[in-house]
Amino acid sequence: MPNYGIYSKLLKFDRTPEEANDAAHDQAIQETVAGLEVLPKGSILDESKIINNTWTLGGGVYPSFTHEANQNVIRGLAANTIISRRCHINGHASVFGVTFTDDNQPDATELVRIGPGAAVSFVNCIFRRSDASTDNIVFVSDQGAGLAAATASFVGCTFIEGGDTTINNESGTALLVQAIGCVNLTGNTRLDGTSPPHAAVITETGTIGA
Repeated sequence: MPNYGIYSKLLKFDRTPEEANDAAHDQAIQETVAGLEVLPKGSILDESKIINNTWTLGGGVYPSFTHEANQNVIRGLAANTIISRRCHINGHASVFGVTFTDDNQPDATELVRIGPGAAVSFVNCIFRRSDASTDNIVFVSDQGAGLAAATASFVGCTFIEGGDTTINNESGTALLVQAIGCVNLTGNTRLDGTSPPHAAVITETGTIGA
């Protein structure tokens, strides 16, 4: 087969400065997107390491997960980053910008269950149950199997619908579960489901609601 490479080089016109700049810009964008390591929708959030697993999620629905490792990080990049089935977090973790729903599991006892010994923070997450749901939204476990009671913090999160108890803090120790600057759209007076004169079961600071 003849090789026309040398002729292609001879006949190739030099790019204009504008074309060169455009090509460099496109290359920079491609490298930036690749560097984000965004998982496509539907991808399984598998733990590949014994510590410090990370997942960056784009728009779309992702399957439920059960995580055991510590120092995991889940970060949603799009407004419609959704996990629509019950999830289990049994190690220390941080979750940012994810919407948890019961769309594909309306009978789930809760959207997220935090196991004994785990410390988990949720930042700018949305927890939404169907209008008909009478179940919890988040279950925070008491101590068990030689592990301390779980702890959790919610910063700038929104809670929608659900049962009489939004955040079920099984230990009953209010300081172990903190809600800061959250939005309560559940219909409950407080996110723990209690109302005066009963003592609060979680610590809320700056909760607002409709």
